[in-house]
Amino acid sequence: MPAVRVNLDLIAIELAINEAVLASGEAYRQHLEHAAEAAVATRADRARVIVFPELAGHLALYALAGPAAHKAKTVAGALAAAAVRRPLEVLRGVAQMRRLDGRHAVLSALAPDGEKWWKSVFAPLAKKLDAYVVAGSHLRLGLDGELTNASLLFAPSGELVAVTDKVNLNPGVEDAAKGGLGLARGNPDALGVTATAFGSLATLIGYDAATEPRSPHERFVSLPQHLARRGGVTVLANPAMDLPEGLEMTLEVEACAQFGVTARLAGAVLDLSFEGGSEILERVGPAVRVLARGGTVHAGVHATR
Repeated sequence: MPAVRVNLDLIAIELAINEAVLASGEAYRQHLEHAAEAAVATRADRARVIVFPELAGHLALYALAGPAAHKAKTVAGALAAAAVRRPLEVLRGVAQMRRLDGRHAVLSALAPDGEKWWKSVFAPLAKKLDAYVVAGSHLRLGLDGELTNASLLFAPSGELVAVTDKVNLNPGVEDAAKGGLGLARGNPDALGVTATAFGSLATLIGYDAATEPRSPHERFVSLPQHLARRGGVTVLANPAMDLPEGLEMTLEVEACAQFGVTARLAGAVLDLSFEGGSEILERVGPAVRVLARGGTVHAGVHATR
């Protein structure tokens, strides 16, 4: 993998979540912008990569749901209440998803507007901060009617330059198991690597950064191994939720990246809680060293190479 030859800021946003910051779309927008602005160094002569957490875009659907929906006791209940006001979109969701499942219909009804809003936040933010921004992950409705857990990469120009769909779904949560969201798996062969002035950049969402499956009976593809076979990347962005083994173990096992940036949520909203644990790592030969680790709301490090 190529060594970094320019000054580079790597920033993991450990995003604090509570009812107040998700009270409305505008409140959440301001919170996202402030988190990034507070973490960025004042110097402007450095390349920047800013990574937001997995599920941050899912929570945007809750923030956009409106005051009535926020009276629910669970996030799922709030989204269902929001969708009741959009019966045509819900019916269209049932038709597109080709399955009579209320939860899928609700999510497919809300996802397009959620993605449009997500882009409206991060495209200007990347341009304002002159940074590559990995916009966490959100629910994305494809042209085929399938929902994926997806991550968008914005260039410093504000242009959307890459879309990554999660391949390995959390068993019982994202997959088609009972109680799961039944999301579609991304195509591992479509995993994109973006060329930049500081080297190459790729995104692995959550569980995709693991090297081994959590259970012996699930479909699993080792994407770090896939990247390593392609020569690795300079920066591996990892918007994550609950990867127990962490990116440190992955970088020790696979020479898939020089730097790893994991961003996680911290806090709670209704029935959801997050423990944080963001980290920034560097692989030096076979060893991996920690450049920064969570414990603050905005964890970041400025790595100069």
